Amino acid sequence: MTHTVIVPGVGGSEHNHWQSILQRQLMSSCSRVQQSNWNLPILKDWVAEFVKTVAPIKDDIQIVAHSFGCLTTVAALAQHPELNSKVKNLVLVAPANPARFGNAGFARDSQNDYQAYFHQLKILAPTHLIISENDPWLEFQDALQLAKTWSLNPVNLGQVGHINVASGFGAFPELEKHLISEKPPKHINISDVNKYFFKFAI
Repeated sequence: MTHTVIVPGVGGSEHNHWQSILQRQLMSSCSRVQQSNWNLPILKDWVAEFVKTVAPIKDDIQIVAHSFGCLTTVAALAQHPELNSKVKNLVLVAPANPARFGNAGFARDSQNDYQAYFHQLKILAPTHLIISENDPWLEFQDALQLAKTWSLNPVNLGQVGHINVASGFGAFPELEKHLISEKPPKHINISDVNKYFFKFAI
């Protein structure tokens, strides 16, 4: 069984956010990384909470992250490589621009930013990167550059903003094709069984 971990960004993904909807759909097979202050994205603190959530999970894991939650996830898996072996699927949706964050949270309040740091990280887990052409938190060309740096082929959804409630996203059915499904296999009829037996007989 695969356990899903939801990693929200700044603000924590409200009730109608697709991450919250997904969590309610998955129920007991899903956990959510919590933060003490959803409006103060200090990376080391967010990484610590990520590890606190993920490390005790015994099952295989898929991670579904959004915005600064994507940066938190990528940093945590780089800083704690022992976690990578149980991550079977990583979905990064609309990552925030690392240049907008620094050691004190937002770059405007910091003496540095995380642009260089995130551009030297490598992602080891199987990963889907979903981006937008008009994301206010990450310009399209910056998203493409980040994808290239991380050796990922991004899925471009077009003009869909930050892929959050403010840009019109509640339910997010397009996400399903990027998730590991826990649905039971469909019923196989007799003709299908004959096909399988024939396949194995040759």
